Amino acid sequence: MVKHVASVNSSVLRSRFFAPVAVVAAGALVAGISVIIQVEQPKASEGAVTIEPIGSSVLLCPEPGAGGNLGVRVTAAVVPGQPGQDSGPGSAGIETLPGKESARSRITEPGEQGQIEAFGDRLPAIRAYGEGSLAPGLVADQWGRDPSGQGRGMASTACAPAASEFWFVGGGSIAGRKTRVLLVNPDDTAAVVDVIIHGPDGIIDAPAGRGLVIPPLDRATVQLDVLAPGIAATAFHVLARTGRIGASVDDEQRSGLKSIGTDWIPQSALPATKVYVPGVINGLGPRVLSIVSTTDNDANVTVRIISPDGTFEPAERNSFTVTAGAVVTSDMTTALPQTPDGSLPATLELTSDQPIVVGMRQFFGGNRVQDETAFSAGAQPINGPSAVSGLPVRDATDVRLAISAPEGDVEIDLVLLPFRGGKSVGEPTAPRRIKVAAGKLRNIKLEPPTDIDWYTAIATPVQGSGPVLLAHRIREKSRFGDLITGYPWSPLRIEVSVPSAAQNEAIAVRRAATS
Repeated sequence: MVKHVASVNSSVLRSRFFAPVAVVAAGALVAGISVIIQVEQPKASEGAVTIEPIGSSVLLCPEPGAGGNLGVRVTAAVVPGQPGQDSGPGSAGIETLPGKESARSRITEPGEQGQIEAFGDRLPAIRAYGEGSLAPGLVADQWGRDPSGQGRGMASTACAPAASEFWFVGGGSIAGRKTRVLLVNPDDTAAVVDVIIHGPDGIIDAPAGRGLVIPPLDRATVQLDVLAPGIAATAFHVLARTGRIGASVDDEQRSGLKSIGTDWIPQSALPATKVYVPGVINGLGPRVLSIVSTTDNDANVTVRIISPDGTFEPAERNSFTVTAGAVVTSDMTTALPQTPDGSLPATLELTSDQPIVVGMRQFFGGNRVQDETAFSAGAQPINGPSAVSGLPVRDATDVRLAISAPEGDVEIDLVLLPFRGGKSVGEPTAPRRIKVAAGKLRNIKLEPPTDIDWYTAIATPVQGSGPVLLAHRIREKSRFGDLITGYPWSPLRIEVSVPSAAQNEAIAVRRAATS
């Protein structure tokens, strides 16, 4: 049975804590037909840009519902108080792409949220969209939970912006492990996509992953064990030759018929010579780092660890040489600060002489028993607001937010936007001011109202704050083994840089000759 939660399942959130900010950006080019005209104007500086609010946003949620006992909820919100939200009309919401089943939820103003739920069946991929004044601040998330079935586990992912390039670090195709790449085309024309796979020995020859045609408004699945069987560690570089797509990667490991770990692999930041891995979760079990050198040169990588007590270079596993194009893995557990209950929360800082992408697979359990896995990914520090929607409010479940200060003191305001089903209205929580000293990490528990279904968490740096790294962790305690998921946060998509046009010192326009 599929449960569709329609547009009535939205919650409008109004508060004195969010005052819309007006951003005015103006520019004009005036041209006329005349005889030769010479116009003298100041010349714009080379490379000048103007900052304008985005006018359109599309986020793609890959797979809501897949049968069995799996329940999936896709949520969206337009975070209020962002530039451009008072600039005129707009529309937003979430809706399924065309298919056998359909559902939608509309968002009509900043601060409103919506959801679509699927239980026991699979819906088409879901598109979250924002146009006009409702494009800035759009976020969407897919969260799923199977408490007892063969696919037991908890999994979540940010719904990906439609784009032409993605990196994912993680996955494998050894016995018992299943990794899939899901490609969603939100447009009315076909997209042509290459899925390039990196392994321990470099790029894997997998021609069946090249030139994939994704039909309009459709979804395709690429199975790693079909393209490249028997690979222990992989990374994916997804490129759209034509069109744009949303890309997501999920990973599951089984022991016999029992699932011993499932989650979505977060999208990694694009290659860079300094990359961070936030969201290293505390607890027992291996924390396996994967590094890929993305150029034709080997990379020399050094590692530092940001912890609750400060930043330090570990005594071991503090440097790696990564062969060009290859995936290098290392269990970082012994390098992390330890307690009797396992490693402490941490963020890794990787510095390289070549561009790299990175990720981490995290195992959870005790007494040599693996119960669950979760992933983190390479990220860059955030200087503006960031948010995640769909954080669940359930019995025996808590959400923690790891806040790291990699470059200077950090100060953020944290606000929670509650969602209650039906037509009820929830009030945002009062801002919670959180300070983190430079080079340290704080792992705070989020405290939402108890009589709600889920909430959106918004972190906004205070003026003068240093850049921040954020990652959340959801944990549901169970006597059969805890269910765990989470991922690093990305900056809100609010504004876009538009190159400024510089007019020449003289413009000559010739009148068309007439006979």
